[in-house]
Amino acid sequence: MSVGRCKIVVAEQYSESAMARLRASGDVLVLDSCDDETVRAAMVDADALLVRTYTGVTQALLKSCNQLKVIGRAGVGVDNIDVAAAVKRGIIVVHTPAASTQSVAEYAVGLMIALEHRIVAGDKAVRSDQFVTHRGSVNWRELCDCTIGIIGMGRIGARVAKICAEGIGMNIVYHDIKPIEALEYSAKPVGLDQLIRTSDVVTLHVPLTDMTRGLIDASRLSKFKDSATLINTSRGSVVDTIALAEALQASAIAGAAIDVFEEEPLPSNHPLLAAPNTLLTPHSAGRSCAALMRMNDVVDDVIAVLDGRQPKHPASPQ
Repeated sequence: MSVGRCKIVVAEQYSESAMARLRASGDVLVLDSCDDETVRAAMVDADALLVRTYTGVTQALLKSCNQLKVIGRAGVGVDNIDVAAAVKRGIIVVHTPAASTQSVAEYAVGLMIALEHRIVAGDKAVRSDQFVTHRGSVNWRELCDCTIGIIGMGRIGARVAKICAEGIGMNIVYHDIKPIEALEYSAKPVGLDQLIRTSDVVTLHVPLTDMTRGLIDASRLSKFKDSATLINTSRGSVVDTIALAEALQASAIAGAAIDVFEEEPLPSNHPLLAAPNTLLTPHSAGRSCAALMRMNDVVDDVIAVLDGRQPKHPASPQ
């Protein structure tokens, strides 16, 4: 490393453009693994750390960082970073809270439509000589006749609501722990249990916190309509997927489209893989080309901190 230049550790992949900006600002070390041992060894004399989804920045790791000034997370959530511990040590955490709003919102609505209209099953039927059989048996609700319940009315939840209200004509109810300012479309705030009991589609758009971990558990799944579907593009641990698989097997819920899981990749013996009426995707809702570009822009906030300037998007310990 060059004398007098900042040491920047990159634990997960960033774009070439982002890497070029980092290299112009300091000496960059790209790790070949983001496991704790590898990251910890690199962080002893590092000034900045760049992560994405799978690097765990724990209090124990932070204790080994002697001169760390800033942690950049390319993405919306910061649940893989102990933000409170970082702030306590004078380390600024920056992220990209608005980067994937449109990408995830489009994906969530796409999952809802694909699940309700059995699009994947139809494709499979055509490819397996079941054209006539599938066509004769398939039927679905028009979503304009359905109520969608949105849990978490932040940037993404509100964008989903707008698409569903204005583009599809769905009835919108939502639940959030914070008051929501006036919306430009009709949407009714309700209690969580009321939302679950009355919605035809429930979609999750919450961060992973102590309040939301296991939010959709066996007890809450028992309150769903048996004709309802669940969409999760937020965080895997918000849903008890074992309980979800059991509810699907028992036809206590009509279907689920899940993009995020407690463990990724999902273990090959996980019961959700054998559950009926499911659509499972590999944590890809936020990976549009435009969203990924915006996520990579977190490097600009990292560089700002290293230069002694205020970042645009610091993460709050709350």
